[in-house]
Amino acid sequence: MGRITASTVIAAVLAGIPGAIHGPTAAAPAHTLVVSAYEYTFQAPDSLPAGVVTMRLVNRGTKAHQVVVGRLDDSSSLDRVMRSLTADKARTGGIRWVGGVESALAGESSETILPLTSGRYVLICSYDGDHGLAHMALGMIRSLVVTPGSLVTTRSLPAAQTTIALSDYHLGISSPLHSGKQLVRIVNVGEHRHHLFIGRIVGNATTDEIMKWDGKSQPAPLQDMSGGAAAMDPGQASVIEMDLKPGRYALACVLSNGGGSKPHYLLGMHDEIVVR
Repeated sequence: MGRITASTVIAAVLAGIPGAIHGPTAAAPAHTLVVSAYEYTFQAPDSLPAGVVTMRLVNRGTKAHQVVVGRLDDSSSLDRVMRSLTADKARTGGIRWVGGVESALAGESSETILPLTSGRYVLICSYDGDHGLAHMALGMIRSLVVTPGSLVTTRSLPAAQTTIALSDYHLGISSPLHSGKQLVRIVNVGEHRHHLFIGRIVGNATTDEIMKWDGKSQPAPLQDMSGGAAAMDPGQASVIEMDLKPGRYALACVLSNGGGSKPHYLLGMHDEIVVR
C-alpha cells in the first residue's frame, strides 16, 4: 500500500452513482471496536465476532494517526505478512485491504463502519514517522482475529443518504453533503486500491497557498482533517460518519499504483465541494 506523507496529503488538496439506501439486508452495527493510537503502538482487543463493526480510532498520541484494516488470505502466514509490513514493504502480498479510519488528529477520534467476516486481520498506520520510517515500521501494527459470527457483506452496511464512489480516477458524489452529522457510504468501484482524504479549506486559502504549506506553519490553510476512509481494495465498502461545518472542503485520493506511478489525485481523483 502506498505510504502517505504530510506533504502528499497537502498536495492532494490541489488536485455519480445513486445513493446507497439499502433494503432489509442493511443492519445496525452489532459490535464496536475501539482502537487507541499512541506513538508508536495500537491498543485494541485481540478478537471480536464477525459482523457489522463500528471501528473507533481514538488518538491518544501527539501526532496524526490512521488505522487501516487488512484481511489475510486463508493461505497467508500471519508472521510473514507482519514481518513484510513492518519492513515497510508497500506491496505486501497475501492481504486484502478492507478500509478503516483515514485520519484522527492528536486528541481526536474518528469512526468507520465495516462488514468484517471471520478470519485473520492486521491493523496498521502507514503514515510517515521519524527518520523516514512509516509508523507501522515503528510498531503501529497489530493482529486481530475475527471469530465466526454474523454472515455479512457490503450490503449489510447501514443505510446512507450519500455515496462517494472511488473509481479510476474520479470521485463520484451521489448527492450534496450538508453541514452537521451524516452517514456517507464509501465504495471502491475501480480496479485499483483507493482511499478518501477530506479536509476543510480555511477562509479564502488558494491552491498555491496549500501547495506551499509545510504542514506546521500558522495560519494553516487546512483544518478539520480527521475522518475519511482508509485504503480499500476494489469491491470494498464502508460507511463513515461526517460531521461537517459550513465551508469549502477538499476531497482526494493520494495513493498511487506503485512503481513510480503518479498519485491518483494527479490523474483526476480530487474534488472541491461547498458545504452549506
